[in-house]
Amino acid sequence: MNTLRRAALLCLACCTLLLRAQTGEKITFSPQWTAQSQFAGYYAAYELGFYAAEGLDVQIKHPSASDPAIHLLTQGKSQLISLQLIQAMGAKDRGVPLRNVLQTSQNSGFCIVSRRKIRKLQELQDAKVGRWLAGFGELGEIIRAEYGLRWTWIPFVSSIELFISGAIDASLAMDYSEYLQMTYSGLRLGRGHCFSAAELGFNIPDDGLYVAEDYYRAHPDAVRRFARATRKGWEWAAEHPEEALGYVMKWMAQEQVPVNYTIQRQMLDRVLRQQTDSRSGKRPFSLDKAQFEQANRLLLKHRFISHPVAYDQFTTR
Repeated sequence: MNTLRRAALLCLACCTLLLRAQTGEKITFSPQWTAQSQFAGYYAAYELGFYAAEGLDVQIKHPSASDPAIHLLTQGKSQLISLQLIQAMGAKDRGVPLRNVLQTSQNSGFCIVSRRKIRKLQELQDAKVGRWLAGFGELGEIIRAEYGLRWTWIPFVSSIELFISGAIDASLAMDYSEYLQMTYSGLRLGRGHCFSAAELGFNIPDDGLYVAEDYYRAHPDAVRRFARATRKGWEWAAEHPEEALGYVMKWMAQEQVPVNYTIQRQMLDRVLRQQTDSRSGKRPFSLDKAQFEQANRLLLKHRFISHPVAYDQFTTR
């Protein structure tokens, strides 16, 4: 890093400290998992003072497997959370008053990883398949049902040890997280091992930013300012991935999460790529209605929701 760049960052850090010293509207934000590059834009917005510049005093509170982000929201411990679209729609159907504020992901990172090389997913008939104990497995159940597969679900918390040891035949994974860990475990994985939801025709976008309905009605301007600063954070992260990764490392250390720089760097690359619309090549940060309706149809068909979720009652636009 050259002297001029170091001086600029030092100046920015000083300005950030001054902004944080000012009294702002307090907001607690919770991502849906522990600290990692999946949430780099939020860390950047916090560290660079984008939230403070919007008059917000933001706290980032990470969840746990036993106390997920959706619980923190319903208990009033967090005002905004990140969540995958399918989980958010399911929660909305169950009566959780959620609104989508910003859609960061435009594509699905969900995949099914087979331990042995296969030609098609149907070869996993009667398989033992790992899935997250904390949830996030609805799309896996939908794909299983669509393909008429009989699977025995084996729950795991966050480790890939069951897959590595051969205790399971396959596992649900995110291509920017568990799949990367699997590839760095020494296993030779590639074509014939990883079946992505997008390539199978189930390109339901992942992460979005959500707010509780009552908080949004009481504080619409604060929510808009938080969304604006978050978007700015992600746009900055896309332009400065190495610096953004430095903030990720800082938060992982603070949260005592084991750090693997190489995996986190590739995770950030993949998350940023998933934020880009394949047609326009841009980051729209909005929820595509056609993808939303595809999720509606699949969730209804497989009885994850009892009634269609209305787009205009699900977003803040």
